Amino acid sequence: MSEEQVTVALVPPLQIQMVWEQVEELLVSAVEKSNGRWTMDSLFGTLVAGQKHLWVVFDETKSVNCVAVTSVVDYPLKKMLSIEFLGGKDIEVWVFKLLDVLNRFAQDAGCGGIEATARFGFWKWLEKDGFDKAYTVFEKRFQP
Repeated sequence: MSEEQVTVALVPPLQIQMVWEQVEELLVSAVEKSNGRWTMDSLFGTLVAGQKHLWVVFDETKSVNCVAVTSVVDYPLKKMLSIEFLGGKDIEVWVFKLLDVLNRFAQDAGCGGIEATARFGFWKWLEKDGFDKAYTVFEKRFQP
């Protein structure tokens, strides 16, 4: 499979329910890494409410290879498109096509750029797309 054989699509909020069963399993790992900040149910709720965007990358057989969740964050001085959750397989095939679509979406939405919270392994792709390492998020969790 090549980049030309995949399609990136934004799923409208009213159609989230129709694709949720297909995409949910690809998001479970990312949601679990939120360390209790999110559940699948809470993420689903924000998507159907239109508070976040659901992106799917699928191949010519309509098999979903990637799911991404983004939102537009309004800071006092500019807007940014935030990539919040990402899950999938064969990342090397679709990553740059997804980033290209997200870059255009962010610009069309009047965003000043894209930000992402991701595991360290994503840097090898993000760096190639012009991202800078702005900061690292470290976390300490208190035991209940």
